[in-house]
Amino acid sequence: MRFLRDAIIGILVLALVIWIAAYARLRAGALSADEQPGTIERAVAARLVRLSIPADADRRSNPFAADANAWRAAVEHYEDHCATCHGRDGRGQTEMADNMYPKVSNLADARIQRLSDGALFHIIQNGVRWTGMPAWKREHSPDETWRLVSLIRRMPSLTRQEIDALDPSHAAESEKRGDHEHSGSDSSQPRR
Repeated sequence: MRFLRDAIIGILVLALVIWIAAYARLRAGALSADEQPGTIERAVAARLVRLSIPADADRRSNPFAADANAWRAAVEHYEDHCATCHGRDGRGQTEMADNMYPKVSNLADARIQRLSDGALFHIIQNGVRWTGMPAWKREHSPDETWRLVSLIRRMPSLTRQEIDALDPSHAAESEKRGDHEHSGSDSSQPRR
């Protein structure tokens, strides 16, 4: 009986010490968005993001999946709503993204491409807490969101020429400006 009592007291003391250390770390600014989160925080955050996507979302399919050009209809919308953080090429290399933790997702990355169409739809529509990803369901119709999913699927294979050809006015503006906004970079332009 004494062993059990000592074990319980030991566990409670250990839990109290861990809680005090965690609390002190948090009070010292550990949740600040100006530094990269640690391994444990990233692992927990990734799991929480996955848990935030309802199981039935994975079963939803993109109604535009068979349309090889559906992604083209999403380009202007993407440029207006998404490129500031994700970049024109979807790789998250922007001035805005550089200042965000957790980091903005690289939409061409295999980790993102492994998500189901329904999961991507859910993330776009509902956002992700504790990240910079807002919920867009008030701004995007379901069809617009599905077309954005088609564009995300296309991201890994987009070439620089295709990106520039999609919005020639943007390429001309960048050339005319010389990309001199904000110390030499445009927040919606990927860095080269």
